[in-house]
Amino acid sequence: MKKHFIFLVLVLIISLYSTGCMAPQNSGSVMQNPQIPSVPPNDSQIITNTSGSGVPLTQITALPVNLTDKNEQIKTFAESIRKIKKTGIHNIPIIDVEFHWDKDMDIGKIIDNMDRNGVALTWLGPNEQQGSEESLRLNKLYPDKFVPTTVHGDGPLWHGSDMNFLDKLNREVRSGDYFAMGEFEARHYPSSTNNRDVHMPLDSNTFELVFKASNDTGVPFLIHHEAEDAMLPELEKTLTKYPKAKVVWCHFGRNRNPVTWSKFTTPDAARELLIKYPNLYFDIVQSQPGSKYQTGYVDAIMYDTTQSPSTLKPEWKKVIEEFPDRFVLGSDINGGRFGSYDQVLNTFRQIILPAMPNDVAEKIAYKNAWNLMTGEDWKD
Repeated sequence: MKKHFIFLVLVLIISLYSTGCMAPQNSGSVMQNPQIPSVPPNDSQIITNTSGSGVPLTQITALPVNLTDKNEQIKTFAESIRKIKKTGIHNIPIIDVEFHWDKDMDIGKIIDNMDRNGVALTWLGPNEQQGSEESLRLNKLYPDKFVPTTVHGDGPLWHGSDMNFLDKLNREVRSGDYFAMGEFEARHYPSSTNNRDVHMPLDSNTFELVFKASNDTGVPFLIHHEAEDAMLPELEKTLTKYPKAKVVWCHFGRNRNPVTWSKFTTPDAARELLIKYPNLYFDIVQSQPGSKYQTGYVDAIMYDTTQSPSTLKPEWKKVIEEFPDRFVLGSDINGGRFGSYDQVLNTFRQIILPAMPNDVAEKIAYKNAWNLMTGEDWKD
């Protein structure tokens, strides 16, 4: 009886082993970084998101990787920049710091657009419905293209000061998973793609959470703030309170109402702010030369449209050259403007960058963004 029992036990063990239930663990597996979530198995499948702008569907096979720490990710980012510098048709790579990811966009088309326009990296910010983790997921699939970026603050949760949303955002910024935050709306006018006429004061408790998180961690963030004269004190107050926060004010070179934006009819106000606040940066307006806002006023006032092709006005160029470390480029593409990507990048490449000395052009195209997202100067 005893021998029969031992025999049955042995048979059971062999059966379990053969089915893998008792298979030994692979001691050579890659260590997972607790700060960078691993990719779920189904995320390595072909991405087939359809585009909201009617562009053809592009299928592209994702290549998920497990990067053990941020230094490895930074090396991957650097290789993307060097690849364009060495082999691209554009000798100056671009880091796009302002992109509004939409789940209906075709991810393959985005990558095609980036490659065609010499964009090495994109700060890919999701909306509230997708959550910041969507940017981590896409970075895992395409670590040489997309920079982990938190959610944008442009929806009802942000404008409603939803505490669950804000607590989650605060944890994400401090987790070490993200290189940048998204764009957060302060004063916002209706645009061609939305009807938001809102104001979240920059000195509100809601915005202070973002400023403080950046001040404590060094993670940069973007603000959308219509430059009305009456709106400037709240900005200056908060920049003063959080001097280590890295703040990128979007759309330098824009004026949507010269009556209420009287200080920004010239670049002098921007110059004064750059002198006073070393933690303030600008991304350059994406509007085309001669384009008009809904009020009928010319929007992108930094361009001289009296000649063809349009050029950058000398006084605006001078400010950029005076503060070459304080300007970056962002496409401001969203689902409604998906088809404008080439046009925006062409303006940067045909008007902005050629107007600058080469060293300044390289700084605003990618070196300043690199410093903001990594805390390090770019090394060739």
